[in-house]
Amino acid sequence: MKWDQKIERLAAQARRESPPRVDVTCRVLGALTAGPAEPLTVTERLWLCLAAASSAIAVPVAAAAVLLYTRSAQPLHEIAEAISWAIQ
Repeated sequence: MKWDQKIERLAAQARRESPPRVDVTCRVLGALTAGPAEPLTVTERLWLCLAAASSAIAVPVAAAAVLLYTRSAQPLHEIAEAISWAIQ
């Protein structure tokens, strides 16, 4: 028997089989809630504060950058519209 026939036969057999019903939710939830929460170390708190400060600064800077870009691109857009008749 050729390999491709064997593989096809095994695939057909696998399609006919049904997986057993297994409920693991209780064990998973128990493992997730089993231990008490560990307090953060000094290094972890430092990184957490640094990430929060970076995010708080990045949002206004990004908004200002978008506004500055749109204002600086406006004259170029007007020039492109003024000479667009030549391109057509």
